[in-house]
Order: sequence, then C-alpha cells, then structure tokens
Amino acid sequence: MFDWVRNIVEKQLNKRRMEQRGLVGSRKRRTDRPLFEAAEHSKVLGLFMLALLWAVCSLMLTLPSLRPVNAPLVLLQRAPKTVFADFDFVYTDNEKTGQLREEARNAVPLYFRISGDSFDRSQKLLEDFFAAVAARSSAPDNRKPLPDKNFAALLETLEADSLNLVYQLIQNKTARKQFAAELHTVLNAGVFGKGVKDNYKVGQQVRIIDSANRDRLPKAALQIPDSPEAAREIVKIVLKYYSPGKARDTLQKILVDAFEIIIGTEGNLRLAPEIIAAKQQEAEKNVRPVKIEVKKYDVIIAMNQEITQKDLDRSAAYDYEYQNRLKETDSVKRIIRNVTWSFILMLFVGFYMYHIHPEVVKSNQRLALTGTIVVISLLMNYLFIKLFYFLSSIFTISPVLITAAVPLALAAILLSVMIGFRVALYVGFFVSAITSMMLSNSFDTALQGIVISCLAAIVVRRSTHYRVFFIRSFLIVFFLFWLLDFGELWHLNSSPEMFAWAIGMFFFNAFVTATSALILVFIFELLFGVTTDMALFTLCDYNHPLLRRLELEAPGTFYHSLMVASLAEYAAKAIKANPIKARVGAIFHDIGKLAKPEYFIENTSESEDKHADLHPRMSSLIILNHVKEGLDLALKYKLRKVIRDAIQQHHGTDIVYYFYKRALDENREKGLPVDDSEYRYQGPLPVEKEIVIISLADACEAAARAMVKPTPNKIEAMVGEIIRKRLRDGQLDHAALTIAELTKIKDSFTKTLTTMSHSRIAYPQSEVEDEDDLFVAAQRQAAAAAPAAESDAAPGGSTGAAAG
Repeated sequence: MFDWVRNIVEKQLNKRRMEQRGLVGSRKRRTDRPLFEAAEHSKVLGLFMLALLWAVCSLMLTLPSLRPVNAPLVLLQRAPKTVFADFDFVYTDNEKTGQLREEARNAVPLYFRISGDSFDRSQKLLEDFFAAVAARSSAPDNRKPLPDKNFAALLETLEADSLNLVYQLIQNKTARKQFAAELHTVLNAGVFGKGVKDNYKVGQQVRIIDSANRDRLPKAALQIPDSPEAAREIVKIVLKYYSPGKARDTLQKILVDAFEIIIGTEGNLRLAPEIIAAKQQEAEKNVRPVKIEVKKYDVIIAMNQEITQKDLDRSAAYDYEYQNRLKETDSVKRIIRNVTWSFILMLFVGFYMYHIHPEVVKSNQRLALTGTIVVISLLMNYLFIKLFYFLSSIFTISPVLITAAVPLALAAILLSVMIGFRVALYVGFFVSAITSMMLSNSFDTALQGIVISCLAAIVVRRSTHYRVFFIRSFLIVFFLFWLLDFGELWHLNSSPEMFAWAIGMFFFNAFVTATSALILVFIFELLFGVTTDMALFTLCDYNHPLLRRLELEAPGTFYHSLMVASLAEYAAKAIKANPIKARVGAIFHDIGKLAKPEYFIENTSESEDKHADLHPRMSSLIILNHVKEGLDLALKYKLRKVIRDAIQQHHGTDIVYYFYKRALDENREKGLPVDDSEYRYQGPLPVEKEIVIISLADACEAAARAMVKPTPNKIEAMVGEIIRKRLRDGQLDHAALTIAELTKIKDSFTKTLTTMSHSRIAYPQSEVEDEDDLFVAAQRQAAAAAPAAESDAAPGGSTGAAAG
C-alpha cells in the first residue's frame, strides 16, 4: 500500500521536475483567452465603465464639502477646537451695533414743547401785578390783604418809597407795553423751570417745538434761561430805558421777584417724551448694523479661547450661512450642475484620448485601469481633505495649506509609467478639476494640480527601477509644493509654527504620494497585466531561471540573444522608442529553442548537423516550433505580455528559406509542388516599434554572424537588403514605423554590428621560446612520459603487470 503511494508521489515529482525543465507538459498551456479578448473589445462594457466613472465623479462633487459648526460652545467656557471659515460670509456685530445705537439714542436732543396757555396766563398775571401795585399805592397805610394772592406777599412787605417807585414806572404806558412785549418774547423763546438746568451737562442739546408746532433748531440746554434768569433779562431790557437813580437796584429786585411769579417757577417748557421716543427710534433705525466680513480660512473660533458673546454671534452667523448653503448643496439644481460638469470634463478628456491615444479608448483593459486610478485618486483626495479639516481643528493649522495635504499628483505619476505621459497629463487635469470643485471651485487647487501632475509625470516616466521611481516621486512632489506655495510660505514666515506645519505637510504629501504610487504600481501590474519599465528592468537580470537554462543548455542562442538585445536597445534609443522594452524582449525572444537546442546551428559544431538526415518539412517544423515552445515557457514562468508578444511576433510570417529552398530542390526532380505556407511562421506580424526592431535585429545579427570577413560596407549592404526584403515580403505592413525611423534603425544596426565585428591586429609570435611557458612545459612532460608508458604497456612487461 505504502509502496504504491510512494510510486505515485515520485512519479508526480519527476513529472514536475521535467515540466520545470520544459521537457514535458508545455503544450497544456493555452495562449488564447477568448473571454478576455471579447471583454477587451466589448463596446457595451466600455460604455458601462465610462458611465460608472461618470457616476462616481458626480457623487464626489455632490457630497457635502462644507463642515457645520458642531463644536458645543458655551459662554465664558473654553472652545474645544478651532473652527475655520470654509467660505466668505458677513455677520452683524451685535455688540458694536448696540453701542452705536445707544450713542445715536443719546445723541438725540431733548424735545420740549412750549406750553400753549403760558402766554395768556403770564399776560393775565402781568395785568394783575399792575393792578395790585396800583391798589397798594392808593392806600399805602391800609394793611388789608390784597385779593390777588400771587403778589400779596411781595407787595405787603414793600416800603412806601419802594412801592411808589414801582407805581410810577408802571404808570408809564410805554413801560407797560415794553414789559408785555419782552415777556412775550421771552416766553416765546422758552423758559425752563427754576433749577431744571442743573440736571443738564455742558453740550446737552435741546430742541423746542413752539406753539405753532414748529421744530426749531437745536441749541444748548444751558443757553436756555430758567425763570429767574428770564425775569432778570426782562427787567434789564426794560430798565435800560429808564433812570430811577439810586433806587435802581431796589426797583430791579422788586420787578425781578414779580416777574418770577408772572413767569412761574416751572417756566413754560414742557418735556415731550413721545417726541423724544419717536426721534430715538428713528435714530436707531438710521444706524446701519455693523457688518464684519469673514474671509475664507479665517479663524472663527480658536481652540482653548474663552467664548464671548461676540464669538457666539459669529458662530451662529456661520452656522446659519452653512445651513443655507447646505440647502443649495442638496438641491436638484446643484446635482444637475455637478452631473453636467462631470460629463463635460469626461467628454473633453475622452475626445483628446480618442484622437491622440485611440489605443487607450479602444482597449477596455486600459480604460478600466485609467478609470480605477481616477476613482482611487478622487477618493484619496476626499479622505485627505477630511483628514486635514480634522487635524486643522485640533492643531489650528491654516486651511491655506489644504492643497498641500491633497495627493494631486498620484494619478499622473501612476499613468505616466503605465500608459504614457500625455494620458497622465490630461487625467491629471481631470482629477485636479474635480478636486478643485470639491473644494468650492478653488482655482489655486486646479492650477497647482495641473502643474504638479505635468512636471511629476515628466520626471518619473523614465524610471527604470522601483527605488528610483519612489525617490523621484517623493522629491518632485516635495519641491513642487515648496515652489508653488512659496507665497503662502512667505506669508506664514511670520508664524514659525505655521511655517513648520507647511514643511511637514509638504513632506507628508510627498511621502504618501510616493508610497501609494509604489504600492499601487505593484497591484495594478498584477490585476491589469500592465508592464512598466521597472518591471521589465528586473527581467534584465541574467539570473532569471530561463536565462540560466538558456546559458547552460543553449549557449549559442544565449549569446545570440545578448547581441540582438544590444542591437535592439541602441536602435530603440535612436528612434526614441522604449529601449528597456526592446532589450528585455530581445533577451527572451528565442527561449523556445530550449526545447531542442541541438537542432539550431548556433548551438552545434560545424561537423554536427542534426538536419542532415531529416526531411526539410520535419526540419522546418522543428525550427518553426520554437515560437510555440517559447510562448509556453513564457506562460509557465509568468513573463509579461510584451515579452510574449516579442516571442510570438519576432519572426512575423517570415519563411524558413533554407529548408524551403532544400525542399524545392528535392521536389523539383520528383515534380512535386511545395506549399510555402508550410515553411512560414504563423505570425502575427509585428506592430509595436520595439518588436519590429527585435525582428530586424534578429535577422541582421544572424546574417552578420554568417558573413566572411565582414566590413562596414558589407554590413551596411546586408542590413539594407534585409530591411528591403522584409518590406517586399510584407513583414512590416503593420509596423508602427516611418521610413525615416527605418533609416535610423539601419544606421544604428550598421554602427553596432561594425563595432561587434571589427577585426583585431595580428600579434607576431615570439622567436624565442619562453622557458617559463606552462604550456611548453606541459608538452615536454607529456612527450617525456610517452615512451615510458608504451614500454609499460608492452606484453609481458613486469612493470605493467605490477601496475595492473
């Protein structure tokens, strides 16, 4: 039982070893994948991927890019985080507005209305005063109280002389009219009550509304007389026309006291509170609210600051504006706008690619690769924007640096090494435009993204090693952000902390971009089967198992492949094709000869000819079969598609002319026809520049090796003839080459083959034999030992018997 199991295991292990050596089992691998080929060129699948990309871009634009003020703010407490403004807005400073309105209220003058009955009352009291004086003067000795109580106290205390002075004055009709006129004038100007002026400060303005309801011009309150001042003014004006003599002061005092009673202690000005209130309200309305403009990225609330009422007002205004914009964000109009802009950008980039890079649009694999890179880039940009907002609210990082936190160059870096520079440029523009719209149409972000994508793609597109790719990606992104954000750095130089944050953001962005690009390159090479120069460069290592086998089992083919690789590399450089792709394809193009290396002339000596006893058809099958064997080995060792294409196409549909000619010669005597299709390779014809170069280099190197005494002229003629023959035979019908490029390839081949085949100077032999020459010494020793060996080998030799 155990022996049976052991035999099965050993048989399987032996079979595995033989498969690894390529001796058996290679035909089980199929090179055709019909499902993959159908998906590659399916228009329905291509349109579906474009529609999916359109939907993702529209969704990214529709997602709310604004942040609400979600930090709880309490008056007189510390702010838990920093809040920056995501947009420009204006809010009302209630505190300042209140101060201005209070100042406007206080600036409103006091309104007083002249009492309408003050004129009649005062005139009546003036007449009563005249009558009382006349009555008292007619009976000076009669101390009976006067009927008029207003002046009784004043007149009853007067001496007869004083009373007589007053009486004489009022008997003058002119004086009486003057008293009445001046009283009316003073009352019409307005008189405060006694002691009222003490309540007002210097500069206090008042306005008087007269009996006709007219608003007079404002004047200082202290300029308006109160009742004692008004009385003195009336008396002074009237008495200046009269000369009572030494009794002037006595008369003036009596008259002043009398007019104080006539005017009244309350005066005739009455405060008008309803007018004052109306004027104050009007003044408040005329005060415009104090508006404070907050620019985008300004600090609304700083972390750990004490919250004031002004901070609460500013935060409330920002939240209100945010809610209004959020309604606009959720509106159908904005969604339609985002969908339209996404479609326009995709149409623009797609139109460019269709005319400049049709192979990208017509290949669903490349289309899927490009779309996947775009989606990943947009998602990363969105996530890093949110991460920056979170960190900026904690560490108070200025949002001016938000562009430095977004890996804008990622898509361009990836596509430049996977598809090409121009595709990377336009996709970088597309990603930058979408990202700028995510950041509320930031023109700076779009411009920086385009510049960074362009320059980063130029720098990394020729990377030949993963380490070089990482270093170039890191350095170009870091220094480009440094240069493009120089203005912000200069502005932030006054704040060392912000300057340090800026440098840190540049470093972080460069590191994330380079690391993500390196990881995604590995992933996309596996998922989409794309081949980068970095992946091809690793295959240039001669320690690859297939190359080691080729060197040991088919050394002639190995060195032929190396020569072809050198020819192809220099020719590719001459026409600005991909030299690494040409070199790697040339190194592996003949690995199919490992199946039967002894049947190829470069691996055998001149005396050994495996084809001598074979029919020409059988020999041609062996030769033709090395292409199929090479494809099987390439699939087994998981070589890149570009290498498999080089193996399959490097002979095109060329004919194995040597055996075809031999078949013609043999069948001519028998009169049998020979079908040349049986002696031709299955193709297909080479298309890409590098594979065409490999095909021509393969033929030229083999022909140059067969030349006798090659010279530059012979080599040039031979290369030109091979190229012309390929043109006549239609082998270059599908080649993506121009005649000018073929001329450069011919010149490059000629120069390289001439260098490889140059002759050397014949060194003269020395006439004196070198005694120290090891070879001469060995020959002498062998010659000396030969007779002894012959004698020992003679019949009956004792020495030989003993030795035996």
